[in-house]
Amino acid sequence: MSAQVGTGVDAGVDAVLLVLAVLVPGAYLAGEQRLHRRGDRWPVRRTAAALGAGAALAAAGLAPALAPGVLPAGGFRAHVVVHLLATMLAPLLLALAAPVTLALRALPLRARRALLGAVRGRWSRVVTWAPVVLALEAGGLAAFYLTPLFALAHERPWLGALVHAHTAAAAYLFSAVVAGADPLPHRPGVAARAVLLVVAAAVHDVVAKLLWARGVPAAPGHGGHAGGTADVRAGAELLHYGGTLVEVATAVALFGGWYAREGRRLRRERESVGAGLSAARRAGPAPAAGPRGR
Repeated sequence: MSAQVGTGVDAGVDAVLLVLAVLVPGAYLAGEQRLHRRGDRWPVRRTAAALGAGAALAAAGLAPALAPGVLPAGGFRAHVVVHLLATMLAPLLLALAAPVTLALRALPLRARRALLGAVRGRWSRVVTWAPVVLALEAGGLAAFYLTPLFALAHERPWLGALVHAHTAAAAYLFSAVVAGADPLPHRPGVAARAVLLVVAAAVHDVVAKLLWARGVPAAPGHGGHAGGTADVRAGAELLHYGGTLVEVATAVALFGGWYAREGRRLRRERESVGAGLSAARRAGPAPAAGPRGR
């Protein structure tokens, strides 16, 4: 985002991010405390992931103010930092925190039933289908950065708010399907999720390289490109390398979760076999058959 396309919309986005940085971990901790009051336990690693998501949102909201020389307000590099933290890292950490599972255990019965119906409903089946997830995540990214939508979003704050909301929601959905801790009824297998991640990473890489080479498209009627400056190229490089780090973290979460599940399954099988052998030993050898009469 250069001076030609930046209009101060990011200031409003920064304020929203700071509010979310308080609300997201606050709501999560409130649900966890409700479990604790009932005597239930909740994994510490999931709480840490939720707090990490809040920290990422706070860092995204404060980054331009904390580093004005490196990330000037309205600059493309500042925009990329916000994108990486708020719409890539924070959604991944939130997905690893299993917020749906926590809500199903902490909410009142009526709200729990409504949420469970939404998770198991037809709409959930559609939006968790791999092609739809990929279109929302990778397709939305390409449409935002490679068309005049980027410039228009920064000229019209209402459109910018919609785009940011879509980007964050699509990123959370993608992270939840690929590596999230919540059990989804229609989640594809590990191999399919790995392919989904590879394709999304390839699209992310292509978008970053096209931004470096061509700049940011200008809004209709402005002519030429608004990008092509050193700031846009630096932001494109940051988008490439930062996005790669988050994608590697997503792959680690995907295969780490698979490894942990397989380990638990093998332990259960060994315990089942061991219990069967112990029962057989306690029962002793089978009595020998007596002589058969004539």
